[in-house]
Amino acid sequence: MEKFIVEKEKCIACRACVRTASENFKIKEGKAVVFKQPENEEELEKSRKAMEICPTKAIFSKNDEKPITGDSKVRETIEKYPQLKDVLLKISPKFKTMQNPVMWNTVAKYATFKNAAKMVGVSLCEILHTVNKELGLEKELYKLFPECIRETEKKYNSVEIIWEEPDTTIKIAENNIETLSLIVEQIENLPSGKSIVFEGDFEIEPIIKVIESKGYLYNINKINEYKTRISIYNKSKKKENVDEYDVLDVRMMNVDPFDVIIKKAYSLNPGEGFILVQTFVPTPLINMLDGMGFDHRVEEVGPYEVKVFFTRRVEDEENIEENDGKPTITIQSATPVGYPIIMRLLQSKKIKKAVNIKELKIWEETEKHLGWIINKKADISFSALITAAKLRDADVKMPVVFVWDNFTIITRGYTAKTLEDLKGRKIHVPLFEDAPPAKITKYLIQAKGLDVNDFEFTYGNPFGRPKEIMMDFLSGKADTVLLREPEAGFVIKALEESNIEYSELSYGEIWNEINEGFGLLPNAGVVFKGELVREHPEIVEVFLEELKEAIEWVNNNRKEAAKLSFDMMRAPIKNVEKFLERVTFKYVSGEELQEKVYKFYDILIKNDIINAKLDDELMKIFKI
Repeated sequence: MEKFIVEKEKCIACRACVRTASENFKIKEGKAVVFKQPENEEELEKSRKAMEICPTKAIFSKNDEKPITGDSKVRETIEKYPQLKDVLLKISPKFKTMQNPVMWNTVAKYATFKNAAKMVGVSLCEILHTVNKELGLEKELYKLFPECIRETEKKYNSVEIIWEEPDTTIKIAENNIETLSLIVEQIENLPSGKSIVFEGDFEIEPIIKVIESKGYLYNINKINEYKTRISIYNKSKKKENVDEYDVLDVRMMNVDPFDVIIKKAYSLNPGEGFILVQTFVPTPLINMLDGMGFDHRVEEVGPYEVKVFFTRRVEDEENIEENDGKPTITIQSATPVGYPIIMRLLQSKKIKKAVNIKELKIWEETEKHLGWIINKKADISFSALITAAKLRDADVKMPVVFVWDNFTIITRGYTAKTLEDLKGRKIHVPLFEDAPPAKITKYLIQAKGLDVNDFEFTYGNPFGRPKEIMMDFLSGKADTVLLREPEAGFVIKALEESNIEYSELSYGEIWNEINEGFGLLPNAGVVFKGELVREHPEIVEVFLEELKEAIEWVNNNRKEAAKLSFDMMRAPIKNVEKFLERVTFKYVSGEELQEKVYKFYDILIKNDIINAKLDDELMKIFKI
């Protein structure tokens, strides 16, 4: 009987597999697991369906398994196939050293089987054939030869030695893995401002990965073919006082932990820190906090438990003085399409110098997001343009719109070329019946000469949330959905990977068929609290300049933007890349924006989509 495996790193705990095959899948410690393999044809069919609809492709069957190659990571492989631990020990007892806690959390995490073969003194081919034979994948390995063992050139960030070195150089005998283990332990505990030097014949790549993970400076000197010298320096200025650190265990939080983490980070003074506990290594968050002035250290305690020690770097006195007296602001967003832009903005040194960010609040509930604007809890908000029509009497400004053409209808199981093809289908629409998504849909239907009573709409209870609609669509509960980005991009990526036919109707295209020459549909932008605009125009100017640069950077570096934001978006990098291929980011302000907004609101108001008065009082929101 076919067997199934869940890759925990890819799983986002969406529960699609549990809903589809509850006899075989369940959620454990925040991740999906196979608690029972299929035992009959019905269970097998349901498990295959769960694998098919998994939006992150975290489920695979043994028939889909790939062979272990020289580039496969040792620790990752053993965690996936625990039975290989004893197999490797039979090949060489030296693998036992690699499995001790220090080596397991450092070298084994980065070492490939190419590295390991040299470290334990065993032929790479012998290792690969033995482990793949154990997994029943030896034939697949033959097909990959010689790519499975090919060497690749490595590039390292070696720098000139500008630090004081110790008097003693540690010598390593040829690939002595026991001595290497002791050196790795010293690297892990290297005091602030100190250095260590060692030389010998050893496999360099995993050691450099450990050094780089600590953020240390290092110098590599290839003395000859058999001897390499490495000098390492811990550049951090203050040692962690971890006993004083607060612990943020976000594994079981019911809310998105991102805003909690950011709020904590911005509350700390130089030299202070906190410990984040997560189920995986949060690389995008680490990269972002590094840009905000935080050093980090990762400790992988065990399955589903990773501790990251963040310490705010001590700046020089001049920078500390510059930071005194900065305004403290709160930023919020209920527009996930803007998350890559937000992540890039949070790395801005200019923004960091201009303000202290007290809190970054991420909402899935648009209504709560709007409440924060009206109640003046947020200084800067990433908001939908239609939201601004509700803010006529509020003290706010929305000088920029940067998200355009952001809604689409997607179908599966049948093809829809026009709105008329949706007759007889349940159209799953976000929010509720009187909200703009439903009203705009009905306006488009009527404007195309169709009877809206011929169409059926369904909403959530009490709200149709985009993520829920996305999961219902992927699981087959819905075949016709109205989605925004990024959910639309995530869905289409999953459909394409599963070879499921789909069709798409762009609201932007339909809108322009009805309103010829209108152009891009405005979707979302930035709202500033009026008080911030009046009292700190220089901050608003810096923020807008950096926003424009962030948009340009994301448009020109979509793969890097995906790596930066996939953790915040709770989606695999490939899905975020798909969304970024589709989304339209364009910075529009000034008269161009005012003309576009006026034209857009005029259509919405005349067709009873929004209830607002289009006059100078409303339009002044879009001017600074």
